[in-house]
Amino acid sequence: MLEPGQIVRFFYLWKRQAAAGEESGRKARPVCVVVRTAAAPEAVFLFPITSQLPDTERLSLAVSQMECRRAGLDFPCWIVLDEYNRVELDKAFDFETTTPLGSFSPAFLKKIALTVKNAAAARRLTGITRS
Repeated sequence: MLEPGQIVRFFYLWKRQAAAGEESGRKARPVCVVVRTAAAPEAVFLFPITSQLPDTERLSLAVSQMECRRAGLDFPCWIVLDEYNRVELDKAFDFETTTPLGSFSPAFLKKIALTVKNAAAARRLTGITRS
């Protein structure tokens, strides 16, 4: 069972790709399980992690070297927090593996969750529901 803060590899579908009609991500990339809700316990909300510095208009957080080590990621990297993929675990065909590479610390996960909450309140958050 995937838990918040865990990092897994997933064929992430960027919103620009979905807008162009694509239905699956082009490559497996690390993603962070940020949210699981009681209302939809079978769904996870996945936020992409990139090794490329995001554009300045993107909402993202730099991942520290220590957090990269904990998560099994190369340094430097960033977690993009203005878009996500929502996936029902029983329809999770785009996971390369559900075995976690590692996980972020509770303190960093709290910072991520606060950023996501603020982005949602400011209507700066876009979700792609995968089926």
